[in-house]
Amino acid sequence: MSAKAEFAAKVAELIRQARAFRPEVRKRVIELLEEARRKIVAEVAGQDAASFTSVQMQAMRAEIDRALEEFRRQLTTSVNASQAEAFRLGELIVGQPLQAAGLPAPSFFGVSRDTLAIAQAYTADLITGLSKDAAAKINAAIQRSFLGGQSVAETIQQIGKALSKGQGFSGLFSPIGERAETIALNEILRVHSIAAQARLEDAAETNPEIKKQWVHTHIGIPRQTHLRADGQVRAVGQPFDVGGEELMFPRDPGGSPENTINCHCLLRPYLSEEALRPTPAQEQLLKDLGIEVQISPTPSG
Repeated sequence: MSAKAEFAAKVAELIRQARAFRPEVRKRVIELLEEARRKIVAEVAGQDAASFTSVQMQAMRAEIDRALEEFRRQLTTSVNASQAEAFRLGELIVGQPLQAAGLPAPSFFGVSRDTLAIAQAYTADLITGLSKDAAAKINAAIQRSFLGGQSVAETIQQIGKALSKGQGFSGLFSPIGERAETIALNEILRVHSIAAQARLEDAAETNPEIKKQWVHTHIGIPRQTHLRADGQVRAVGQPFDVGGEELMFPRDPGGSPENTINCHCLLRPYLSEEALRPTPAQEQLLKDLGIEVQISPTPSG
């Protein structure tokens, strides 16, 4: 296999691994929210709407808060672990293709583990805010239900039921699940992009011909501006033009929320065909060894 083909194959494999975060994150969010939903429904089901008291309401509020606090704790742990893996893949998406192509891949110094820790702490704060907001909304809805004279069955229906085959939720848990999934996936992939950009900056020190490319992954409902950015190539230190906004990488924290939230695009290294062609000395060595060298096009997807 040629250097260009090796380079392209390694990039494609690492993009595939990054794309796998989405179904994994969705599955974990649904599992954890379903656990919280079951606890809350069980608490509501144990009440008598006809003789509900303020003391019972306080006790129920405490149980709901505990269920959502456990959801917060477990989701934070899970997402932080995925961010660490995304950080690793962000490094590899630059380093491994260079190695596969026989090019220098220096040690990674561009972003410290402190940067990862800051990103994880920021994500933990987002999940905490989500969980507290969810608990407040669920508690308020349950209070309104009992004050309005709804039956326990009607209140449970308002809380929501899990859909078949773990596909999502109805009722109050539907927007909670959507927001949790958005936060988790966005912050996991943000770390991936930050690590990849930093790794590119490191690699450019010894491989000045290396550039970066914006890749649209065609997941979910595509944004036309991100589709138009697909395939853009820039110098490592230059921003992409995405909908008229300058972004250094997908989910650039310096970009607007409209242009960075719910983005599933990825950043990958780019080397021209000429950059991956063996030098005359390398060609002669390979010729002496009886090895024929061919340069094949890099897949675009």
